[in-house]
Amino acid sequence: MCAATNQIQYNFNMNNPEQNIGENNVNNLSIYLDKEKCAKIRRFILIGVLVVLGIVGWHFYEYLFAEKGGPNDPTTFVEHEIIDLTRRLFADEVRQNSYPIDVNFQGKTRAFQRDDRAAQPLLKMNDALLASKPSSTIALLRRLFDNYVLDVHAVEETTPEQALEEMDFLNAVLKTSIMNHTMRFLQQKDLVSSDYNDQLQLLKHIWFTQYSRFKGRLGSSGFEHVFLAEVREDTILGLHNWVYFHDQEQQGNLDYKGFIEKIRLEKDKYVLATRFEFHNHVKPYNTLFIGTSPEFELSVYTVCFLLHGDEPCPVQMGQTKFNINTNVWNWRGRKTLAAAFPSIEN
Repeated sequence: MCAATNQIQYNFNMNNPEQNIGENNVNNLSIYLDKEKCAKIRRFILIGVLVVLGIVGWHFYEYLFAEKGGPNDPTTFVEHEIIDLTRRLFADEVRQNSYPIDVNFQGKTRAFQRDDRAAQPLLKMNDALLASKPSSTIALLRRLFDNYVLDVHAVEETTPEQALEEMDFLNAVLKTSIMNHTMRFLQQKDLVSSDYNDQLQLLKHIWFTQYSRFKGRLGSSGFEHVFLAEVREDTILGLHNWVYFHDQEQQGNLDYKGFIEKIRLEKDKYVLATRFEFHNHVKPYNTLFIGTSPEFELSVYTVCFLLHGDEPCPVQMGQTKFNINTNVWNWRGRKTLAAAFPSIEN
């Protein structure tokens, strides 16, 4: 349209040679103004086209990439937050918690092999030194070990004394800086309030809610499965805590057969895949942390359960990245913890 207008004006001027100089000047000015107007229109149209292309391109990018793990995928963002949190929690753990243990890995084995590559126990611990700190989370954890029955078929009833021991343990854990850090993170995710009792009840529900693994009989909990062990027929369930592992070795109930995989996280802290025999039942593959505090393990497992339950949960400890697996148990309309353990399979 701009070119047509200019052409018409040009032809008009050429066909009227007798017009005076003033009229020519007016027409020249009109042509100049029309060109300026057209240039502005072109720029406006170009900017509009670029804006539209940008919007379309962004939506196309979101469709192809963002929903498949791109930087704006909410799931990916949460994973980055978990990685950052666990990295900082582990740094606090290294600074604050060191335990008098000797780790004797001995020979390497494989799942489902029948050899015994370890003539000695995996762990040796200075029990006298631990006993000198009766209010520590390790000591309070060990008080809970005789409160449970291995057989998942058995009905378990919590006595008032046992309930008090559970609360003593959770209160001690909640007073640690590591769990405080964890609770602040969960507050930011609107998963718990800043109220102390709310935080206490959250941990109690996740870890100590009793549920059934056999015909409706109340005989299991997330805590019992992870920090102790359970037996169903000939199958060992759980046993992902090194303190319980050590105690069962000392009592002669557990025979360590060797390591399948091990990762040194920092100093005396490891994550281990192992094979062992427990009460004459073989567990061909099992993973656990070694040398970490109860509050650290509870923190990591709780976060992964709440934000990445039933899915691999990426974590970082020191320079090492791996996954935590947690399983959700739906019990009477509420979700509680069924299992939690580190995953270091290649």
